Amino acid sequence: MANTKAKISFHGAAGEVTGSRHLLELNGKSVLLDCGMFQGHRGDADAKNRTFRFPPASVDAVLLSHAHIDHCGLLPLLFKNGCDAPVFATPATAEIAGIMLADSARLQEGDAKFYNKLHAAEHLTIEPLYGEEDADAALGHFKQLDYGAGFEPVPGIKAKFLNAGHVLGSSMTQLDVETPAGPRRLLYTGDLGRAETLLLDDPAAPRGVDHLVIESTYGDRLHEPLADAAGKLAEVIKRAFREGGKVLIPSFALERTQEIIFILDKLRRDRTVPEIPVYVDSPMAVSLTEIFNKHRSNLCFDEKFRDYARADGDPFGFDYISYVRSKEESQRLNNLRGPMLIISASGMCEGGRVLHHLRNNLEKESSTILLVGYQAQGTLGRKLQEGAKKVKIFGLEHEVWASVETMHTFSSHADKNDLLAFIKAANPTRGVFLVHGDAEARAALSAALSAEGVKNVKCPAMGEEFELN
Repeated sequence: MANTKAKISFHGAAGEVTGSRHLLELNGKSVLLDCGMFQGHRGDADAKNRTFRFPPASVDAVLLSHAHIDHCGLLPLLFKNGCDAPVFATPATAEIAGIMLADSARLQEGDAKFYNKLHAAEHLTIEPLYGEEDADAALGHFKQLDYGAGFEPVPGIKAKFLNAGHVLGSSMTQLDVETPAGPRRLLYTGDLGRAETLLLDDPAAPRGVDHLVIESTYGDRLHEPLADAAGKLAEVIKRAFREGGKVLIPSFALERTQEIIFILDKLRRDRTVPEIPVYVDSPMAVSLTEIFNKHRSNLCFDEKFRDYARADGDPFGFDYISYVRSKEESQRLNNLRGPMLIISASGMCEGGRVLHHLRNNLEKESSTILLVGYQAQGTLGRKLQEGAKKVKIFGLEHEVWASVETMHTFSSHADKNDLLAFIKAANPTRGVFLVHGDAEARAALSAALSAEGVKNVKCPAMGEEFELN
């Protein structure tokens, strides 16, 4: 007899930031909320990513909140291991996921090839999680739905996507579940955007929420005001101009790169900084920026940005920024002398072309490494952020003489105050599940919620399950 209980279990981003995977079950049917890749130290990440805590073939539907790899990056492996379910997502998320997953496959194959070559004498090898054919197969399962459009992923569950304000196409998922105890509304925020944003409209909490599953990445801190972003970036550029150095910005290709380009465009337009060459060295970031440019009049963008885009005509700098696609062009950047600014993925310095730029610049005092996003524990980015004097890249040790700076201004995640305001506005009557946060951030947010009188706050452990009563 099928299990009639409605329950949710947590299989990723429970006590850590990356690798979101949450499973909603009802009447023998399973709905997977995101299928993200864990990002961290190679050995730890490999162990967490290669094995699912549930049978992939048992999943009847996947609801994808947005196209960041830590939310969609294991979809190809899910289908490679027997899943045959539809993947529901907004049109922009589906379009962006096509680029992100193909790039993820290429990066894994390329990094494995390079690592295996470096360590051939030691007989050390690594294998990619999946290839480009697997990514293409996963994309064949996507079904696109606009914000607010109702759908039924499995019998007994009605759903719709709401704007999450995090990245282009990002959504919260509202699920109305017919449980044995009566109807229950569950809201899964995915990654929640800030109340103050550069590009996107801010998210609004829906009414009538019973259970809330919400991220807690910045549950223990506040962001620097966005108004400070231009000034800090201008200082870094001016120093590089004076010293003839390179500024390397490891950046998430989705959203963060476009935000930085937008700030650079405004600085250039206002003649605030000296003109130095700017390179966006990431084929994926180039393609994604083109998608942003195509959608720049979309209502999911903030009204101020849409007004600027209309007046400027080229808010992403296609007329003066060098967008680098080929490997040969990327390699040539290592031989050029500064000053210059290079934006390259990945944002946590865990793969891609940024690793090659770091190899060539970490030991130079004139170089600046500007970290502009969250750096998960165990990542190379976090080690640099915490002041490591020696780091390993592709298994080889490098001394760090470059200046390493961090800007928290650009975060596209809600901070502590944003999260508290959103939770109080949603007013979940039956409980809050805090996910996608380090232990310290979750504990701090849980304590703050208790102080505000919010009851039944849970910090689920990996694999823990709860009945939606």
